Amino acid sequence: MKVACLAIVLVVLAGCSAGGEADDDFIPDVYHPEATDGDADAGDPGVRPDGISLDSPLPEGYGLEVSEGGDGCGIRNACGGCAVLRYSPGQACGGCGGTYECNGPDELRCVGGCSPVGCADLTREGFLSPDDWPEIAACGGGFSVAGVLHSTPTCDREAGNTSPNPMGTGCSAADLCAMGWRLCASAAEVGDRTRSGGVPSDWAASTFFAAAVSGPADDEVCGIGENDVYGIGSAGGGADRATCAPLTRSSGDKCDDLPSPWDCGDVSTVWQYDEATKITKPGPQGGGVLCCLAPD
Repeated sequence: MKVACLAIVLVVLAGCSAGGEADDDFIPDVYHPEATDGDADAGDPGVRPDGISLDSPLPEGYGLEVSEGGDGCGIRNACGGCAVLRYSPGQACGGCGGTYECNGPDELRCVGGCSPVGCADLTREGFLSPDDWPEIAACGGGFSVAGVLHSTPTCDREAGNTSPNPMGTGCSAADLCAMGWRLCASAAEVGDRTRSGGVPSDWAASTFFAAAVSGPADDEVCGIGENDVYGIGSAGGGADRATCAPLTRSSGDKCDDLPSPWDCGDVSTVWQYDEATKITKPGPQGGGVLCCLAPD
């Protein structure tokens, strides 16, 4: 091959030395091989591995970003942190037209939605800081409509210990929660809503805040059934840690472990197994209910 190429070069040179003239200047074709994936310099330094230009913003919903820092974070969430977010920025929240926004790299907050206080009378008696506990509130006040399971408002939320109707006349337990909030429906939900701030221990004396949580006919066990009522506070009986945590208090049989004005009605039987459907609280003192921000 080298001999053939040399011969061609000699012929061309000979023609030139002989004074031959060509109609046009001779420019040999040059072959440029295409870059392959194996070439070290094949990639465009201005393009990400996924084909998105470094000068272009990420597409909406791109979400996960490979971490370039040394913090051990394998991927980035939509807010730039490492935690797995339960919702996405821009997603509707709060039941009142709000949307989730990033609150730092690993948290979201509901903006423009329902009252951040969570209580119908705009005062909290537990989980006092909406910044620390944005999705759960302890709301004091009375209610005269019996039951905490499947409770729905009956007095247009005109209830609460600082409201014009502190006794809760004509109100259900749900009326103690603000619009877009409802009674916390399970021990797991309370645990989820307190995952960042934990459960406070500085409850006012002789107070019990009920969740819409009951159980079978087993003492202190949370689950399916109407036996007893479970919650948090400084008053009440015990609660089974395995099935109730982080709820730590219970009504006890016939609400005997709760302070006045908690009441589970007159029961003629030796044992009562339906406290969750009979319980009332016709007065502002002694606590109230646990309200959770309702999902959309």
